Amino acid sequence: MNLSATDYDILSAIADGRVEPGTPVTHFVDYCDNAIGGNPRPLIADGYIDASDNAVTGLTDKGKQALAEHQA
Repeated sequence: MNLSATDYDILSAIADGRVEPGTPVTHFVDYCDNAIGGNPRPLIADGYIDASDNAVTGLTDKGKQALAEHQA
């Protein structure tokens, strides 16, 4: 998956604490749509964001690595 600038903004929202662990996925999707202008579901499906029990729990190692490489 090639990540867009919007995808990195979504990952940053989790890393920076704008989206806290335990946030329901539906609320996270709404936040991303309204505040960022993107859809996080592909990032969840591709393993960049950990969302267990229908709640965002944080970035996976894959998500952390992608964000770190982008910010380098």
